[in-house]
Amino acid sequence: MSKSLPLQLVEDKTAEQSGLRRFVGELWTAQQRQMHSLHYVVSYRASFKPELPDFCIQRYSEKGAIVLDPFCGRGTTALQANLLGRVALASDVNPLAVKLATAKTSPVGLDEIVLRLNEIDFCRPVDMSGFTDRLSAFYHPATYCELINLRSQIKHRYDRINRFIELLAISRLHGHSPGFFSVYSFPQISIPPERQRMINLKRHQEPEFRAVAPRIIRKAAQALRDGFSSEFFAVSSANAAQTADARALQWIGADTVDLVVTSPPFLDKVDYLMDNWLEFWFAGIDQREFQSRLVMCRSLDEWSVFIRDVLHEMLRVLKPRSYAVVEVGEVENAGQTIFLDEVVARAAEAVSTPSKRFIVEEVLVNQQSFTKLANCFNVDNNQKGTNTNRLVVLKSVARKAARRTKSG
Repeated sequence: MSKSLPLQLVEDKTAEQSGLRRFVGELWTAQQRQMHSLHYVVSYRASFKPELPDFCIQRYSEKGAIVLDPFCGRGTTALQANLLGRVALASDVNPLAVKLATAKTSPVGLDEIVLRLNEIDFCRPVDMSGFTDRLSAFYHPATYCELINLRSQIKHRYDRINRFIELLAISRLHGHSPGFFSVYSFPQISIPPERQRMINLKRHQEPEFRAVAPRIIRKAAQALRDGFSSEFFAVSSANAAQTADARALQWIGADTVDLVVTSPPFLDKVDYLMDNWLEFWFAGIDQREFQSRLVMCRSLDEWSVFIRDVLHEMLRVLKPRSYAVVEVGEVENAGQTIFLDEVVARAAEAVSTPSKRFIVEEVLVNQQSFTKLANCFNVDNNQKGTNTNRLVVLKSVARKAARRTKSG
């Protein structure tokens, strides 16, 4: 049952024509980096703030609950679930997302990281044939050599320590300060090499040598700064993660999940393949192996079918009287503003299993001014892109109870 947390919300009367009761207000702080330090270890395009799953997990679940995110991204929901004493299940069709989420919820000590890095011969000669024009725009040859040696050691011994080191290395691949491995670049996405060369010309810069190990250690110290409780390690040891389509979660049994908190892709607004090409390169992920399964809907009708199928699978795995919180926004498509919470609510009404169905418990809209990160993507408040977090709260109920609720 949802908890009555103190909120100052205003009912959105414009939603009445859609049949929804929508409430608008500030659900969490707009300030940057207020949550656990590990949340900010790596950037990921279209990720939400950790305050969002924190709000949802506390409002709609109890300690010891099993929390699922079938679009896990960089693992924000999974990590916050563990920090709040819940077990996390995480999946994504993108194997990079599963790598990030798994590593973030299995942190290691700074001393273990330092010892492991000291075992690596970063100066060992490597085959430089892979140092093509694509990579030479970002890295000094000696930095590339160190990255290849690090990647080889991670692949050779892919244990918990190296998995976390891989996460840290991915976080340093490109950025706008000397703490990154690359020359000055864009931190949130992997820009194309031709664009990087234009930046290099404009800034009169060439890639300089940047040692890999000390940058990883500094980033590790920042990410691990807030520490972890014994409860965190107890619940995170029961986590599970798998590369899977959100419409086919066969690895999760029916009626086993206490809460779903997730954010599906919004139509075709983000190119997850091109925006992460450097990360795929370092992690040894072949995009061709999963790009056909990556959903980038071109139309609202296509997205509506997709979200209906996703909701059907969510309902299957949810326990009765449990919640699914689906975070969407409003998007500009074909010259009009589409409120995706309304689309999700309509799709949920058509979803059922032999014993359960969804009802819309509430729709909460977190409305805030944009942060500096959103501004980086040229998204203006109330003009284009996604301007709000719209939480469609669905409750899994018995079909008879659902009919009574609707008729009542």
